Amino acid sequence: MFEDDVDLDEPLSLEVVADIVGARRSLVVRLAQQGLIDTVDDQGEQFVPRRTVIRLRRMQRLRRDLGVNFAGAAVILDLLNRLNEVNRELARLHQVVK
Repeated sequence: MFEDDVDLDEPLSLEVVADIVGARRSLVVRLAQQGLIDTVDDQGEQFVPRRTVIRLRRMQRLRRDLGVNFAGAAVILDLLNRLNEVNRELARLHQVVK
């Protein structure tokens, strides 16, 4: 399955996300309350965009493999995303200069 085959903005319930990543619903709720994962509100109920499942799995790997807590894992992932954005911008600018 390719990323294009899945709508990464599709909202999933907290229960579904917990099932997908093999975590308790209470953990997903706590991470959402702490602002470590994105949520969308629909008629008073919270949902999680499908792309957040990828982020949560990465956070779990950082926790398992490196012993990083979830807040630290979120910071690491945010910095990696920012670094990737900067690298893409540098590559674009490099193409313009050529």
